[in-house]
Amino acid sequence: MEELSRKLSEIDELETWKDHVQGLSRSQRAQAYKEAQPLWVYRMIRECKLYLHPDVIIQLEGQNWLPSDLQKRMIWDSLIGSDESYNSKKRMYNIKDSLIKKHGRDWWEDVYSRLKHVYAAKERIKKIHSGPAVSAFITITFIGSEAANNERLKALRMIPRI
Repeated sequence: MEELSRKLSEIDELETWKDHVQGLSRSQRAQAYKEAQPLWVYRMIRECKLYLHPDVIIQLEGQNWLPSDLQKRMIWDSLIGSDESYNSKKRMYNIKDSLIKKHGRDWWEDVYSRLKHVYAAKERIKKIHSGPAVSAFITITFIGSEAANNERLKALRMIPRI
């Protein structure tokens, strides 16, 4: 089970976890998800792949990376809002259907209502690295990396923490 949990935690597309646990009993799936979830959250935050308010990240750390119901909504919102793949719209509708089936329409509506903030933060963060000269300045210099980090934090603060 530990190996499966580690494998799940390395998969960015959270909605595909169900494809990797085919043939397991309900209790085995629940155990694998329970073990993988904090590993996944920690990795995604460490790799800057989740767009969450900095205060929410601090809360998650204090909770040993186990998200509350509200934080799960924020995570789904971040996954949808940060997707830049060619099939992002289709993926969003698949996630929507899955979330409605599992949690209900109100839960989905809360996720959806937060999307515009993630989009705005994502675009602001993308602008930080606009152009090769700016990217080089950020990569090579301490001042550049500090400025980029501060700008990233400002962008993430645009996302509601409640």
